[in-house]
Amino acid sequence: MRLSPLYAAAVFLLVACGSKTAESAAAAAATKPGDGPAMWRVSDADSTIYLFGTFHILPSSVEWTTAAFDAAMKETPATMTEVDTKSPDAQAKMAALVQELGLNPPGVTLSGTLGEARAKRFAEIAGEYGAPMAELEPLRPWLAMISLSVLIMQKEGFSADSGAETTILARAASEGDAVSHLESAEYQIRALASLDESEILADFDSSLDQLAEFDAFAGRVLSAWRKGDVAALEKETLAPMRETAPGAFKTLIADRNRNWALEIEKILAGDDDVFIAVGAGHLVGEGSVVDLLEDKGFSVRRVQ
Repeated sequence: MRLSPLYAAAVFLLVACGSKTAESAAAAAATKPGDGPAMWRVSDADSTIYLFGTFHILPSSVEWTTAAFDAAMKETPATMTEVDTKSPDAQAKMAALVQELGLNPPGVTLSGTLGEARAKRFAEIAGEYGAPMAELEPLRPWLAMISLSVLIMQKEGFSADSGAETTILARAASEGDAVSHLESAEYQIRALASLDESEILADFDSSLDQLAEFDAFAGRVLSAWRKGDVAALEKETLAPMRETAPGAFKTLIADRNRNWALEIEKILAGDDDVFIAVGAGHLVGEGSVVDLLEDKGFSVRRVQ
């Protein structure tokens, strides 16, 4: 299944995965559970970092914590995630940026940009989930597609409150960890807004196809994540995106992986021990954060 840039944006920046029925995706994850989501230990002479691949939004019924996860969090007095989306200041900045970068200029509508046939299909899917097209008309295509994707996931039982980061940050707070982030919300939103609109429009139909296939796709990806099957995660998500949407792949995945590897290298230059949680797609496949750290000569060992 090829992964379109817009679907990928929702998958990697906002949700990691969606499903048309939370129950079926959760059931897939619970079938023959493996040893838990993938986790690596990166170390040098005086520092230890755990890299844990997350699902940002999950059904509440999915259980994924393990003894290895518990031990890694207890071992590290600091926790780092991709971005701060919880604080009032971060939320205010995100809202302002979406207003600035995600809305059409006066006189331009989503329908006009999409064209008649594509807009009709988009409106039909949106209507099924209670989103009137009139409310979506002011949005640029990238924001409209992501908004609809997230709406569908939320309507069908997925919640950021059940996501891995929420659990990790709660655990960090209970342990008194110092908490920090790899990048800003501004960086993420500007990355989305910078995607080439002609590439987005050319791939919009595939994005709509994928909206109708959330159930099957989500079941596969959630199951792979829960089992720590990195080959399946790479096959379902990164490989198609790398081939069919290289511009989006560079902006949303490759560039950010390089940035994060540099930040982790700085941490390793000191003597801190840190638990780092990022979207699972950033830790698998060629050019992943794991690959980049191995290339820099650090000891990288998978521990789950």
